[in-house]
Amino acid sequence: MSGERVELPAAVWAVAGFQLARLVTWPRLAMAAVGVAFPAGVMLAAGRAARGGLPSDVQVALLYALIPEAVCMLGLLVTMCPAVADELERGTWAHVATRPHGRRALLVGTWLAAVLWTGTVAIAATGLALAVAEVERPMAVGAMFAALVVLSCAGRAALFALPAVVLPKRALVASVGVALVVEYLAGTIPALVNQATVSLRLRSLLVHWMGWKRKLPTEMQLFIDPQPAWLHVLAVAVLTTVLLTVAIFILDRRQFPPSDEV
Repeated sequence: MSGERVELPAAVWAVAGFQLARLVTWPRLAMAAVGVAFPAGVMLAAGRAARGGLPSDVQVALLYALIPEAVCMLGLLVTMCPAVADELERGTWAHVATRPHGRRALLVGTWLAAVLWTGTVAIAATGLALAVAEVERPMAVGAMFAALVVLSCAGRAALFALPAVVLPKRALVASVGVALVVEYLAGTIPALVNQATVSLRLRSLLVHWMGWKRKLPTEMQLFIDPQPAWLHVLAVAVLTTVLLTVAIFILDRRQFPPSDEV
């Protein structure tokens, strides 16, 4: 049993390293460079369009929409979605499926690689955007965004793991639908359903850490949760664990013949 416990983490790290090495290509590096530069470009354009400059709080809100939401979401769509489809297309699924812990290592290792790659791009984008923006306490804002990026990547990569194992050949389309319906529709409905979304937790943390709760109009407070920050972080950790566990459970029981048209 102890050998099995050691073997799975080693396999996960091996898969993560392999997936990260596959991402280091000129096209992917060019995409990452665009992701790093895009928020800074938008901040510069917005600052020039607004005569006298944008207020600091408005710039922080814009950065939130650009980085933990847009950059993280797009990066995860292209790194997490092909988790199973790539192996099916290359004909290596039979080898993966027969390896000890092969399926679990594939899914968790790909999740880890997606979080590391996308998180690195998003944090670099935060640093560049803050260099051209004019926000109060830029170091504190940068630390806050680093935490939001990690939570966004971890939770949403786990969310996209479900389409990757249920509909591997259509995972990208399914993940876009899941993001729109779960994160951006259900996440903005002030009801019990939004408690199981990453977007609610990120918004609530942003408001809490920026001290905006008293500034928000009453109707806008319906879209955040007033619970302590540690509870939101814990909620994202639990949600990530549950989503990955469900995805592993499905993957362990699905059969993917090489000729399978899923």
